[in-house]
Amino acid sequence: MITPPLALDVLARYPGLEKFGRTATRLHPRRGAVTATESHVGGPLLWPADEPWPTCATPCMVQEEVPIPAELLARMREAESRRTVPHVLADGEVELHEELARLVGPGFSGWGSVNGGPTVGYRYGPRPHPRPNPMVALAQLRAADVPDLPRPGGADLLQVLWCPFEHDTPPWGPIVELRWRREADVTATLTEPPCGETGAEGYVPQPCRLHPEQIVEYPYVEELPAELRALAEADEEYLDTFMAPGWKVGGYARWSLTDLLPTPCPRCAGPTTLALVIDSSEHGADRWRPTRADGAPDDDDPYEPTGVVVGRYGALRIFVCLTCPDVPFLLDQQ
Repeated sequence: MITPPLALDVLARYPGLEKFGRTATRLHPRRGAVTATESHVGGPLLWPADEPWPTCATPCMVQEEVPIPAELLARMREAESRRTVPHVLADGEVELHEELARLVGPGFSGWGSVNGGPTVGYRYGPRPHPRPNPMVALAQLRAADVPDLPRPGGADLLQVLWCPFEHDTPPWGPIVELRWRREADVTATLTEPPCGETGAEGYVPQPCRLHPEQIVEYPYVEELPAELRALAEADEEYLDTFMAPGWKVGGYARWSLTDLLPTPCPRCAGPTTLALVIDSSEHGADRWRPTRADGAPDDDDPYEPTGVVVGRYGALRIFVCLTCPDVPFLLDQQ
């Protein structure tokens, strides 16, 4: 899978931008069978047999159903029948909604029914796991396959796991665990990792083979020096032209929701490096647009192959500190 090169006349519109170019590796995940010895999304990890599997003990966010008393439900239905404008509450409905919210309690998020079942109130809030929840294997990346993968302490393998729930801690998504190791150090491997609870299907990846491709990216608009920033801000296509979408290692972070934020190491407060972008989609404009692989099955989806959905169809970025010996990391969701 090859990304068309950037046209020289496009780069020429930004004098001096070329010196800010930084390599990144697009991972190009595509569904397929994987093994523990490969780079992949989903699937088995090259995990030492004598090393405990990571678990999560952080309370997860879940939706609970609360029964609505028949008398309150009847009054709500009667008030709803008096509506004359769609989506505009009728007289008395506001007060009834407030009454329902008090009944349901903190985290009230609405009311309704599923598949003809009873009408209930919904609340969304933290709940402890019944037991420490075994994490899900998200990705395994080999330095031999991914040229931009950091190699802290000489590690040549990165394993990423997460707890497949939303959590009541920033950035309000899965709890993430990183393991850096040397492939040669793993002899006996774990064959049956434990299984746990799953809060959202979008946090359980489909097994995907990777087709790594190294490309060159350029900085987010707010990271550019003043003259180049002015040019980029005047060009609506700058981001789509110079920054790759999808799963990638290295390169620059795209700050589409919050604008540029600092990413200090949580341990030493020093600078961090963008190690991995976990994206809900591979969709991109023009030169970044993914294509189906030759001979791919009919159900091959080049745009959403992993099945992973982060937040509201966004991306989770992992920034690592390569100075601290334990490689602390910072998460950001956009």
